[in-house]
Amino acid sequence: AWFQHRKNFVNASEIGTILGLNPYETKEELIKKKLFGSSFVSNEAVEHGKKMEPQANLFFSVKTKRNYEPSVFTKDIFSASLDGYHEESKTMLEIKCPLDKNSVSWKDFFQKNIIPPYYWAQIQCGLFCSETKKAYFLVYFSPEEHFLQEVFLQPSFIEEMLIKGREYKKLLNYYQIKMKEEK
Repeated sequence: AWFQHRKNFVNASEIGTILGLNPYETKEELIKKKLFGSSFVSNEAVEHGKKMEPQANLFFSVKTKRNYEPSVFTKDIFSASLDGYHEESKTMLEIKCPLDKNSVSWKDFFQKNIIPPYYWAQIQCGLFCSETKKAYFLVYFSPEEHFLQEVFLQPSFIEEMLIKGREYKKLLNYYQIKMKEEK
């Protein structure tokens, strides 16, 4: 059901790819994934994230005295699956639990406090879909070692996301129709 839901929306985790901010995936690769499904099962980093995320959420919820609940929001053609949402404070939580602090993709974050652009784009879409103004970006290793940044909605980015998101959706629909045509 979740996979089917994801096929009908432009998902927050795809925004970086659609806007050309993801060095690991092109828009064309994303379209193929939407058309044919993905053979990707899992890897060590993904499994590590799955294991650590509930610990990170508990840690942050206790630290802030707020219960951040995993939630899914849709708005327009977009969908965001939030690691945590707190209704009362209208804030969201995005958690990353990197396997390796020294990996190239995290270099700018740890040296210059710059969130990887594809994660920042994902957070912007989450803010847009959930209609919240502030997100907490938590990079979690342990209760003793974690990093926190606040992220605010950036309207100019949302404008670009809406334009590029609709262009992408049109292109995807075009290929979906082509797939239904006879050979």
